[in-house]
Amino acid sequence: MTAPLSDHIHYQDHQLHIESLPLSIIADRIGTPFYCYSEAKFLQNIYRCQAAFQRFDIAIYYAVKANSNLSILRLVQQAGLGVDLVSGGEMLRAHAAGIAPERMIFSGVGKTRQELCAAIESAVGQINVESQEELVLLASLSEQFTRPVSVALRVNPAVSVDTHRHITTGSKGNKFGLSMEQVVPLYQRYADHPYLNIAGLAMHIGSQICTVEPYTNAIHKLLELVTVIEADGHTVEVLDLGGGFGIDYGDEQSLDFEVIAQTIASSVAGFEGRVCVEPGRSLVGDAGVLVSEISYVKAADPCPFMILDAAMNDLMRPALYQADHPIVPLQTNLSDSVRRYDVVGPVCESTDTFARDYPMDAELVAGDRVAFLCTGAYCAVMSSAYNSRSIIPEVLVSGSEIRLIRKAVTPSMLLEYESQTDALD
Repeated sequence: MTAPLSDHIHYQDHQLHIESLPLSIIADRIGTPFYCYSEAKFLQNIYRCQAAFQRFDIAIYYAVKANSNLSILRLVQQAGLGVDLVSGGEMLRAHAAGIAPERMIFSGVGKTRQELCAAIESAVGQINVESQEELVLLASLSEQFTRPVSVALRVNPAVSVDTHRHITTGSKGNKFGLSMEQVVPLYQRYADHPYLNIAGLAMHIGSQICTVEPYTNAIHKLLELVTVIEADGHTVEVLDLGGGFGIDYGDEQSLDFEVIAQTIASSVAGFEGRVCVEPGRSLVGDAGVLVSEISYVKAADPCPFMILDAAMNDLMRPALYQADHPIVPLQTNLSDSVRRYDVVGPVCESTDTFARDYPMDAELVAGDRVAFLCTGAYCAVMSSAYNSRSIIPEVLVSGSEIRLIRKAVTPSMLLEYESQTDALD
């Protein structure tokens, strides 16, 4: 595995830096473990994405589920992106970040009545409906509020993607979206509804996809539906094509913005409506690191265990779907020899394992620090207090400026929610 370093996360004088700061300085100030993000890298990714898609007039909506920290969302707002939301909590965060409701898309397979009411009341720009049952409920609620609602029907195009089975969302058997056969009848049924505007079609076929073929196949299926719908006398105003563009986790596999933008533009060349995409990981994933300290190097056969103070409650992806994150030392001039380790955390689960038989500096000892790369997406947002551990802090670096953008949520703070019990009448 090759460490995917960059101008913003790099070694200088044998020390791992984020922008102009050694990560060891931040570790000395706030302790470990912690997440740290490069503002410049995040913005660079956004600008590259905008340059690739906007020349084809393809709108960009940041997928908030990748990293929903309020400071990250404020940067999204300042850059002029819209947002894709999958919960009422994410909607609340988007509002708090100053993102206009018309720049919000509300997705998600199991939206509650309360969440749909909140979306209608705040006049979000688009609701991506994922089932006939949801559309029935939404129609009823729109009549109660007497407010117009713009809807896209999320289609499950049943395409195969080369990614982990737990992060596929557009193949047959997934819980997401409507089948191809359901779409046209729903368009017909609600075409004249007084408050629902069935504006278009949406899809999201999965995550960490590194080839264009699944997108071209899925878009082709959506366009087949567009042809049938428009022949029936209805209009398709928007195609929401989701995200899932892969990044390099050290295997040199990724999907370049220019490549996928050109592919999408070519695929929808005859479509006259609006087109949008929903990148998340590809904007923020490689802008973040998780810094941890070695608690023990435990002798064992066949590999010694490198036991860290970070655990699966801090970084869930390896336990959840066997994700690999490059692990590098904060200091590189210890020795020239290499040793293989099983890198684990302290949680009482065998799945609290980050890597097996992983090659690192042979002279690493307790007290040394390491960093997990590419942890800006689907990492801090998945963290928990399992084993009554702290939910660790998040830091944003801009040049030489350090900002604590999420304080640690300590066990004593969590106890406050349980210290008094209230009887429910």
